[in-house]
Amino acid sequence: MKIGTMILAAGITALGLATLLTPGKAQGPLYDRVDVHIPYSVTVGDKTLPPGDYVIQQMRDQGGGSRVLLIYSENGTRFETSAMTIPALDVNTPEHTSVVLHHFGPDYYFDRVWIQGKDYGYEFPLPAAVKMREKERMEPVTLAATYSTVTEQAPPAAPESTPAPPAPTTTAPPPPAPAPAPAPAPAIPKTSAGWLMMLLGGSSLSGVGLALRRKR
Repeated sequence: MKIGTMILAAGITALGLATLLTPGKAQGPLYDRVDVHIPYSVTVGDKTLPPGDYVIQQMRDQGGGSRVLLIYSENGTRFETSAMTIPALDVNTPEHTSVVLHHFGPDYYFDRVWIQGKDYGYEFPLPAAVKMREKERMEPVTLAATYSTVTEQAPPAAPESTPAPPAPTTTAPPPPAPAPAPAPAPAIPKTSAGWLMMLLGGSSLSGVGLALRRKR
């Protein structure tokens, strides 16, 4: 009895581990992603996209059935615009993923996105102003695209911020050097003045002596 209980417990444990390790069990809803090269300028709502490579991706929601499409450039790293679509059904399941463009005169507009192997697609409502140009309608253009699934939409790339240049540092000029003080006038040594007075006094006495001799 104990051996049977141990075998049952081991089987339950193995089943639990297999459930945890199964890759698909941990995944959330899958969202449609379409990669396409558009050789024309295409208008979506009020935005015109230049020719180039784009990613059209289903917006993430709780149920995984959102009809809002997000459009990115630069391999899905730069958000361009979004569009609300309506369900498009095809009785013939498409064998290839494609993007169909309206063509009115020189202008192009998104029409539909078809997903390979699925009987649904995404239809872009045509602006009322464009509907009035029915006489300019030309054959639609179908572009080949690549389909894949993702677990969530790629976040828009954050704008690159340019660091502000450092504020210029101003260095105060050094204070001017003080003007040199004028050199003092040379002073006559006191000993020179004493000799000068003695010399003058001696000369005066000599003159008085000579004068007395002449009187005699």
